[in-house]
Amino acid sequence: MTWEAVRAARPDMILVLPCGLPPERTLRETESLTRLPGWAELPAVRAGRVHVLDGPAHFNRPGPRVVRGAEVLAHVLHGVRAGEPGTEAEARPFPGVPGR
Repeated sequence: MTWEAVRAARPDMILVLPCGLPPERTLRETESLTRLPGWAELPAVRAGRVHVLDGPAHFNRPGPRVVRGAEVLAHVLHGVRAGEPGTEAEARPFPGVPGR
């Protein structure tokens, strides 16, 4: 998906979980997103609904941890507590987003 397509979609939630990058590395590279034209104007950014998830641990390959990924998504997307409470290592707010 191109950046222009993302901007045109005007997402109200953005989940950042790049394949192969743990959350710590993703957080070190936030500028690759925040410097894109129109980042600050996206509804998700303006509402503080951008999260970094642990893609390699829960989402990027099939296995038993995919269930935990679904629980993390239930919490992040809907505020639903499913299974054990989510940890900051699994999902955390994207730094520098207004309201944080």
